[in-house]
Amino acid sequence: MGWADSVEDVSLELRCSGATHRLSWSAGRVRAPAHPDLAGEEALAALGGELPACVAAVQLWRIAVADGGFLSDWSDTDLDDPVYRHHLRISVNRLRAEGVQDFLRGLPPRRAEAMGHFLLQFPQRWVDRAALSVVRAGRSGRHDERTAAAVRRAVQVRARSAFVHSLTRWASVVRPAALVRFDCRVVGWHDAPAAAGMLDGTASWCRVALSPAWLLEVWGQGRAINPDGDLVLGGGELLVWRPGPDGRPVATVQSP
Repeated sequence: MGWADSVEDVSLELRCSGATHRLSWSAGRVRAPAHPDLAGEEALAALGGELPACVAAVQLWRIAVADGGFLSDWSDTDLDDPVYRHHLRISVNRLRAEGVQDFLRGLPPRRAEAMGHFLLQFPQRWVDRAALSVVRAGRSGRHDERTAAAVRRAVQVRARSAFVHSLTRWASVVRPAALVRFDCRVVGWHDAPAAAGMLDGTASWCRVALSPAWLLEVWGQGRAINPDGDLVLGGGELLVWRPGPDGRPVATVQSP
């Protein structure tokens, strides 16, 4: 079973050729059911025919997954935020019309424009799945430093969010959970996860070590927190809190 087989399917409606069509993502593949011969329609468009909106969207998806330049925004931005989308739309139009690039500055202008269009075309849940496809390429060492840095940032941001939610049942020990000192070190793909920490009011802290595989095998599959409210570290291992010698909860890695 591949990583994408356990990720929830998503769909998206588009206006295309005078009708409403639906794109779907399932098990790592994007499909356009209303266009059974995508290759043929792409060939006709290359000869001067009109490119249907669905086919253009699939092409844009492929470009984004192959490029990965959108990851820096995906790593720590709410892509569905109307304010973000408004400013991004203005920025993309300004780049095209005036040549002024004030977004994704680490990319050449043409790549930045394509990635901007991708982020505007697809909602967050779709971009998540494209990002996971890019993350997967890191297993084979196919990430440049920019992409690798964005993946590390994504692990840290999403692990922190899951950690804060995992503290819900410890509200009587530490409040507010969002202010607990949390440090996430991103280790190698095959390194084991680790955790340490203590819950003690405003002195609470936690450190974890997670692999980029955490995004694929845990977060991407909606398993960052188990039914008991524990943070899932990967490989079946959990971060659980046990009473220490002085009664204060300390972080423990529980193996399967």
